[in-house]
Amino acid sequence: MLLALLPALALAQPTPTRTFFTLSSSNGHGAVMVDARTSKVVHFREHLPATEEPQLDAMGMEVWVGNQPQMVKTRDVLFDAYFGVRAGGQQRWLGGMPTSSGYVTAAPSTSGGSGIVTWQHASVLGLEATTYVFAPRSLPMASFVMALKLRNTGTSPISGVSAFSLQNFHLGYGRPGVMQELQTNGETVTIASGRDILERGFAGVVVARPLGAAKASAWNTSSTAADNGFRVVEQTTNDLSDRSGDLGVADDWASAFQSDTADLAAGQERWFAVVVAHHGDPFGGAQTQATLDTYVAGRTAQQLVEAERTSWETFQRALTVPMGLSMKEEQVLRQSAVVLVMAQVKAGSAFLREHLTRDGELRRSRFRTADGGTTLPATIVHRGAGAVLASLPPGEWTYSWIRDGAYAASAMSTLGLTAESRDALRFYLDAEGGRFKDWNELRPYSMPPYVVSLTRYVGFGVEETDFNDHGPNLEFDGFGLFLWALRQHELHTSDTTLTDARWNDVATKVADPLVALIDPSTGLIRKDSSIWETHWNGRERAWAYTSLTAARGLCDAAALAERKQDPMRAMQYRTAAQSLRRSIATGLTDSNGAIASNREELLAGLDFFDAATFDAMALGLFAPGGRIGRATTTGLERLRVASGPGWARNDDRRDHAGRTDLSPWGSEYDSAEWVITDLRGSMVLRAQGNTTRADAVLDWVTNNAAANAGIIPETFDETTGAWKFNAPMVGFGAGAYVLALAQRAAGSIDPACGAFFDEGGLDAGVPPVPDAGVSVDAGVAADAGALPVDAGTTADAGVRPTPQPQPCGCTFAPSSMLTALALVLALRRRTN
Repeated sequence: MLLALLPALALAQPTPTRTFFTLSSSNGHGAVMVDARTSKVVHFREHLPATEEPQLDAMGMEVWVGNQPQMVKTRDVLFDAYFGVRAGGQQRWLGGMPTSSGYVTAAPSTSGGSGIVTWQHASVLGLEATTYVFAPRSLPMASFVMALKLRNTGTSPISGVSAFSLQNFHLGYGRPGVMQELQTNGETVTIASGRDILERGFAGVVVARPLGAAKASAWNTSSTAADNGFRVVEQTTNDLSDRSGDLGVADDWASAFQSDTADLAAGQERWFAVVVAHHGDPFGGAQTQATLDTYVAGRTAQQLVEAERTSWETFQRALTVPMGLSMKEEQVLRQSAVVLVMAQVKAGSAFLREHLTRDGELRRSRFRTADGGTTLPATIVHRGAGAVLASLPPGEWTYSWIRDGAYAASAMSTLGLTAESRDALRFYLDAEGGRFKDWNELRPYSMPPYVVSLTRYVGFGVEETDFNDHGPNLEFDGFGLFLWALRQHELHTSDTTLTDARWNDVATKVADPLVALIDPSTGLIRKDSSIWETHWNGRERAWAYTSLTAARGLCDAAALAERKQDPMRAMQYRTAAQSLRRSIATGLTDSNGAIASNREELLAGLDFFDAATFDAMALGLFAPGGRIGRATTTGLERLRVASGPGWARNDDRRDHAGRTDLSPWGSEYDSAEWVITDLRGSMVLRAQGNTTRADAVLDWVTNNAAANAGIIPETFDETTGAWKFNAPMVGFGAGAYVLALAQRAAGSIDPACGAFFDEGGLDAGVPPVPDAGVSVDAGVAADAGALPVDAGTTADAGVRPTPQPQPCGCTFAPSSMLTALALVLALRRRTN
């Protein structure tokens, strides 16, 4: 009986709970963020990405401090904003934990998602108060709407109902980083005749427009108590002081609106809203007001909210949704689709002042105006449009990595988001790449010209990387992932326009450089920093992930070349892909057939497991049910976490305790359970027939997201299962989730180059070395021959040392009732 219980107990998971309350909304021009625990808007950034471009000196050279390139950082121009309520002779600011919070549901189903953040206080002075915050999709600038609906849910009228809003913008000196506060020096406030409040400072101008206001007020640190709108609402029952005109220059202005007062009968409701927009020019107030005129167009607060909801409903109805979704899965998938498009940059221009962080500090830019001008201040045209960020705020990865972007673009095409996917892929061809070709680190490689970034991009579309004491991150997996995502775009959307228009760039600056990076001594892609970004200067490795993404990408490049009637390139790319795949099978697998993290650790004979190798099967290089696929899955059980059905990303944190090894960088990031590898692993398990475990992994991600407004995080804590590090994740979260559900609906994995690798001559007749103490949860074995194999690409066994037994501490293969009983008791303790 105990043995019969083991499979279910082994998949026991902590119950997901709501822990994520910092929700964001973006229209691709800027982003706004709320803290639903305090019922406040707490962040409003002038651009969606975290940075703009590299800083330039007077000679036009990029500025470095030590080993760090200096970037122009995007600014957060809001400290906070929130609503207040008056009713029945009392008034107060709305704050604290609301009754509920999340994103507004948009049709066609009750699971439809949106970019409208909402929260509700069930009872405030006898009223139900519901707040809506969103970055309007139809307003092409950094902007947001905050709207309040007050409803009398009682049976008696409530007298004297009105709403307040408070806005505290910070527009002074500095560029400390997008998640840090600006100074508040030298701000000027003007209250226009129509009640618009224009606040300007070094960081530009913000226009706040009320819909339904009777009074507008503003104050600063030297204002009297009677003018301090916060104190008036918090400490009295008075109206705000109604002010107008130019209120002058001061430090730390704040402003507020008050609606007119009316009685509210039982069942009645009334609305109030403030529309906010930012322009980088301190004297761009009139232009911003004109843009708001076009957007508002005489509509009420309720009409703006309903129009935004309708926009998201139109978006949701157009999606191609995988079949067979549960209600929770559909909820998370539809919100994931929203995250994907909110994380895509829409802006292709920006106003730049002639000063950088303060008056007198000159700013210089590599970008020009539409007519070729170079003098600032001016509106410049940049290359950032189309980029998909790795995360939305509050996540710190609001940069565009090609790796994350490839999973995101592939998910977009899977969902039928043709224009968004095409724009994401075009960005990589149009951005300023190829900047590191002549760096000393790459000189031994004779790096050819290339266009796809070796790491990531700043917001205006310029290739960048990050540095530590071990040099830069230089990663080659982006080439293959771009080619894979481009082919996926064509397969899912039938749109060939991008490849047709840019085939020469795709071939000569993506596929050809990838072929050139194959190391003739190993048959693998040359050493790089790869997916987990280990940097350089002795920390580069011959990573399996880089070679497997290259092999898949070159298979797809061959298919694209065939469609373009380019037979010579098609043959070259297919031959290179098949050779790479053969080299992975012979040079990166252990005696069991498991794919190792990298060649260096494999040759050392231990500590070489990496969950990124799931993509060897998820990308269709090797049959999931074949010897290599099953051995890799079994080997990765060493990474099984204690808290759930998933895996740590690798063994690098624990494999060097007390000694020197080949992965000295191990940290909490390595031991954490990664959503991207969980979801790619679930695809492999499902293809192997292990639906129980595959469902457990997918359900773990689904249930956590469903409990947290449909948002998917970067990682879970490997011990407790709690959310860890960054959220919301885009390619590594929302995108990977869409792809996992699509694979389940399809029922198979698309084999690379038309067929899985033929393992027929690989270690023929040699049984794998038994791996004591590690097992995969029982499932139905899949037929490795269910899909075609790649004939003619057999490989020799190569040198594959037997791995040393490693402690797991997670999942066990019991051989006796005593072992079974011990596991049951241990799991019971963990569950309790």
